Amino acid sequence: MAVFFGIIVLVGVVSWVIVKNDELSGLGRNVKRSALRHPHGKLVATRCENVPDEVSYKMRLIRVLPLVTFVIMDVVAIAALVMEYNGIVAGIVIDDMLIAGLAVLPIAGECMVRMPKASRCFSSFVLVMFAGLVLATVCGMFSKFLCGNGPEILVTASVIISSIAGCALGCALAAAFMKEPARFNRRFEDGYESEIVIASHGSLFRAYRSLMVGKKAWESGRRQD
Repeated sequence: MAVFFGIIVLVGVVSWVIVKNDELSGLGRNVKRSALRHPHGKLVATRCENVPDEVSYKMRLIRVLPLVTFVIMDVVAIAALVMEYNGIVAGIVIDDMLIAGLAVLPIAGECMVRMPKASRCFSSFVLVMFAGLVLATVCGMFSKFLCGNGPEILVTASVIISSIAGCALGCALAAAFMKEPARFNRRFEDGYESEIVIASHGSLFRAYRSLMVGKKAWESGRRQD
């Protein structure tokens, strides 16, 4: 699980840097055109394509709970444990894969499907997987500590089942934390236009909202480019 965890962290950091660089492009006091930071110069106008509804965290959590994959992973784990107990090698392989944290892939995938369409992106998927792996690791270690020196098959079963439960809860908590984002069209000083999706709260959202123009002004500015 440590190797998989490290890969997720690395991919998450790189994805976050790329996304943030794009979101902040054209914003700031000293905006100068460059090949990377501000390739199109200053951000001059925005237009919001959607206004996200205000939904409580509790309701968002209920919506994204990965119930289907949680049950499937538990059934797979129990079947693998039975096979391992009877000396079938396939059961050992499946148990090792589950202990390594691979259950996070289908569980995080279901959370993403249950999230609002505008929230589904690769960076969100990475963050959801990361949260699932963290809680899965914590729950697995705690379960192993509680079991102590019990029979090996029971310790393994406890660790796997608790890890899957922790993974499902971690993914759901992270997915519910991500509010439905706002979709903006934006125009830069060189006339370049693009679409971007950002979180519907915080200083970045306020910065984009301060540059919002009406439909008529937006179309007028486009004709002048």
